[in-house]
Amino acid sequence: MQIELRVLFNFPYPPAWISFIGIIVFILIFSKYDLSLILFIGTTVFGLLSQVNVWSIFQTTVFDFSVILLAVIMFFIPLLGGLMQQTNLMMETIERMKISNKIALMLTPALFGLLPVAGGALMSAPLVDQIDPSLKAEQKIAINVWFRHLLVFIYPLSQVILICTEIAGLNQYRTVLFLIPPFLVMGAAGYWFLIRPVQEKVNNHTRDFKKVARNLIPLLLAPLLDLISRLVFNWKYPEIVTIIGLILSILLIYSYTKFELSLLPTIMGKMKIWRFPLLIGAIFYFLNVFNASGVPMQIGSLQMSFFLLMVLGFFLGIATGRNQMPFSLLIPIYLVQFQVNIMPMAEFVSLYVAIFTGYLLTPLHPCLAYSIKYFDSNYWKSLKMLLPPAIFSLISVFVFYTSYSLFR
Repeated sequence: MQIELRVLFNFPYPPAWISFIGIIVFILIFSKYDLSLILFIGTTVFGLLSQVNVWSIFQTTVFDFSVILLAVIMFFIPLLGGLMQQTNLMMETIERMKISNKIALMLTPALFGLLPVAGGALMSAPLVDQIDPSLKAEQKIAINVWFRHLLVFIYPLSQVILICTEIAGLNQYRTVLFLIPPFLVMGAAGYWFLIRPVQEKVNNHTRDFKKVARNLIPLLLAPLLDLISRLVFNWKYPEIVTIIGLILSILLIYSYTKFELSLLPTIMGKMKIWRFPLLIGAIFYFLNVFNASGVPMQIGSLQMSFFLLMVLGFFLGIATGRNQMPFSLLIPIYLVQFQVNIMPMAEFVSLYVAIFTGYLLTPLHPCLAYSIKYFDSNYWKSLKMLLPPAIFSLISVFVFYTSYSLFR
């Protein structure tokens, strides 16, 4: 079923690339609202203007078993995160480590960053404030935002890694290994510019590494089972094992805390948990329409340098306040332009860092906006604190890619 816009509105179809630019502007303007709905509407209009059979592509996307499994994973991951937060397991983990305030300032937002919950920055912000109230508001904001995204940068079950490795045709665990060097660079930059000036103190909690290890098992179980299944069994749908691992993790939390089962629908409603799987469907619907429209080939014919794609990725991260959208746009363009089915790892890592850094700096980023509101500061003071580690990370990846290009 294909609706003929020419008949309905009596105007000629514009070139697909013009429709694409118009729809991207629409998505950028309204992406601060429900991204999955905006992406779905924009994609449908773009497909109709590009004379693509959107109904057929929509059906193909909805009934794609891999997409369905990813959507199920994206249902359970935030539920797991919400339970870790509601049952105080994460807070107990940090307290039982008995670490200095410097390490706590880095580790607290980093661990909470692994919990993909709505308004998650507001969970770690009070703890950062409690760890060292003497710090300036903009310094606490920068610490909360920078380190909150550090571990998720390499967490194999993070939404962005799951999506962008799928699009790029890469193995998520091999990709994580190659992301470790920029992760270390970003961690070192964050420490040098944000943590090093802090006066060191030690907390007075009782250390209990056994409890720490026990509490971290729910976060580590699913990716470990997923990795083992991929390495040992080579199944067609290893995502099934990931889902089993997530369910086992939730059961583990229940065995630890005996939480009331009525907590589950409460968390689902509070977090609007349905948004996560819907976003997966919307992104792959967009990708399928985008590839069928012929726009990737038109843009690829421009023969843009990879450096320009990195710059675009950085600014798209700033413009959208998202990291999934820039990947969804730029990776297909790269694959078509360079006529490959799998994105080379060096290019992927460089683009990943560029997009991720732009995403951290934008005022559209909810974590930054929530942190600024909580600490009663303003964007420009916070940006001044975030820019040094961000610039250092960008320069590092640029030097890496330039050196790699010269010697390969």
